[in-house]
Amino acid sequence: MIDVDIKPKDNLEEIFNNMVEFVRSLGVKVNTNTKARGHQGFFLKDRIDICKDITPERKIEVLIHEFTHYIHAKIDTNIAKSGGDLEKLFPKSDIKRLSDELFAVTMYFDKNKGYKILKSKRIQILDEIKDISNTIKNTYPEFKRSEPFTKIEKIIKKTDAKYLLKYDRVKIKTAFIGKLKYYSVDTLDSDFPQFDSNTKNYLLLKSKQRTLRRISSRITRITNYYKRPTELFARFVEALFVDTNKVSEIAPYTYLVFCKELSENRFLELADFINKFF
Repeated sequence: MIDVDIKPKDNLEEIFNNMVEFVRSLGVKVNTNTKARGHQGFFLKDRIDICKDITPERKIEVLIHEFTHYIHAKIDTNIAKSGGDLEKLFPKSDIKRLSDELFAVTMYFDKNKGYKILKSKRIQILDEIKDISNTIKNTYPEFKRSEPFTKIEKIIKKTDAKYLLKYDRVKIKTAFIGKLKYYSVDTLDSDFPQFDSNTKNYLLLKSKQRTLRRISSRITRITNYYKRPTELFARFVEALFVDTNKVSEIAPYTYLVFCKELSENRFLELADFINKFF
């Protein structure tokens, strides 16, 4: 098991500097005076960059994360292309259970506020779509938001508002040379005062649906990135430093398997690193 009480974590600058010295002793170049490629940290082959503009506490976490990538790359040389293989880290283990627990740890300790904001925004947009749809249904009970609604679209398509069926804002050339007209779903009242509330709501609904698709696509991309084995493993080790007890609570099976493999030296220099600093 990993001892969570021996190493005090109050002198963060000293801990970080000692960690950097340890990693450098393995022949890894560690750059701590950079903005870092990517976001807060970066690893490639025998090089680690740590962003200089983050807090000492975050520098430690990022260094642990990137150093774990380094160890993983030594164990599985194909991680750059495949994202790694959990079976090479945890052979003869329940990989499905490991994956689920590792992702749960990632979500609990996630430092990406943008991801959480996206998830919250998605729920908000879904509620707004439902409300707008119900409002339209009060007049048109046969309305389905998943299908084009001809009764309203035929009104819209007789005007320049037809462009707003696909775009949130547009600029349209007029018959006058050099003259442009600008339309937006945010200015429907002034742009198309002839429309009734259902017609305007229909255009708003289309806009909300486009927003939902964009948000869902971004969430999917981030989730797929987080679920790459190399990211799951690095975030797990990072989380162990932050709160070992919580990790063992969220991922009891993974924690036991990890400790077993660590004691058997499967994770190479990571064992010495953890014994020294965790």
